[in-house]
Amino acid sequence: MNNQINKIRRVSLFFRVIFQIAFIMSPIVLILGWISAPASFTLLNGSVGMNVIPVSYSDKILHVLSAKEKLLGVLVSIIPLYIELLVLYFLIRLFRLYEKGEIFSLSNVRYIRKIAYTLLLGELLANPVYEFLMGLVLTLQNPPGHRMASITFNQTNFGILLIALFTILISWVMAEGCKLREEQQLTI
Repeated sequence: MNNQINKIRRVSLFFRVIFQIAFIMSPIVLILGWISAPASFTLLNGSVGMNVIPVSYSDKILHVLSAKEKLLGVLVSIIPLYIELLVLYFLIRLFRLYEKGEIFSLSNVRYIRKIAYTLLLGELLANPVYEFLMGLVLTLQNPPGHRMASITFNQTNFGILLIALFTILISWVMAEGCKLREEQQLTI
């Protein structure tokens, strides 16, 4: 039993560190990506590429992006970045609990639920606002008739919504399980 808990602690430490690195690097990579925009930002001698321009707008930009448009792009990109950072923060907190050996507790359930609600909020509110504003920023300087702003809903969005909803359901089941466990411990 102790060996399994030690494995969980080691794996949790590893993932917590990964999440912390991602938390720190995400804003930096976003800013570097906008400096390179509309070209892809590459890391590791071109092995890893990232484009901050949404695919739906990549062929709609009919002008050279100005510094002002890139700055506005960074500001609009803060919307999904905030959701990402919030999820990473909750993951860091959750895995810190796992490191301490807290595997089945209401605190864990709360973080899992917060992750799910953050994903849900991101897909239902933040993502549509981000897509609409990004379209305005990227195409406002296009000639008349070539400006656009849209909101899309695709398989990825649907998948994230389903994952969020299932995770909320799982967190509810886990919370009930924790309550039952606590009741059993009190009666013994």
